[in-house]
Amino acid sequence: MSVLPGRFIVFEGLDGAGTTTQAQLLAERLRGRGRTVHLAHQPSEGPVGLVIRQILAGRAATPQADGKLGMVDERVMALLFAADRLDHLDSQIEPRVARGEDVILDRYILSSLAYQGASVSHDFIQAANRYARKADLTLFLYVPAAIALERVKQRGAKLERYETPQQMQQIEREYNRLVGTLASVVSIDGTRPIHEVAEACAGAVQQQLG
Repeated sequence: MSVLPGRFIVFEGLDGAGTTTQAQLLAERLRGRGRTVHLAHQPSEGPVGLVIRQILAGRAATPQADGKLGMVDERVMALLFAADRLDHLDSQIEPRVARGEDVILDRYILSSLAYQGASVSHDFIQAANRYARKADLTLFLYVPAAIALERVKQRGAKLERYETPQQMQQIEREYNRLVGTLASVVSIDGTRPIHEVAEACAGAVQQQLG
């Protein structure tokens, strides 16, 4: 008897949009219905993902010809994210989906297009990700940049590479432009109360994937 493949569901949105919280809530809901669910995030916990986390936190930089340390180029960041993505797909995601598990992923290709896409061509990013499988459903949690940044600050942790007002506004614009052109992405108002957002996410999954 063949095993039906699982569903590959992705959450997208600005830092502070609530993707991590909503991914966890959806996973709990699906498990309650008898589904086997694997919850993951990108950057992953793999070797490339750990390097990316160091860079995002400001603990790794690129030595320059003048002896100073500079920010890692956005093209390099795009390639690192793509490499981490393929490693994560091969080692964790594809095998689980193949054996019937649902995989819920916090961030995927759309993040690369939004976060690096303000300064790197989308053709470059899409070429780097050309071997990555498509998500069965992407849920985009829309939260304006100002609100998202305020939420991030309330965590009390040090702000990371992309967590500045200017960067967040640029990323918001990129996300909005992308989401408006992709039929496979469902946009959800992430400013609503957590339980209402969770209901909207669950409803989208039911409507799109059954």
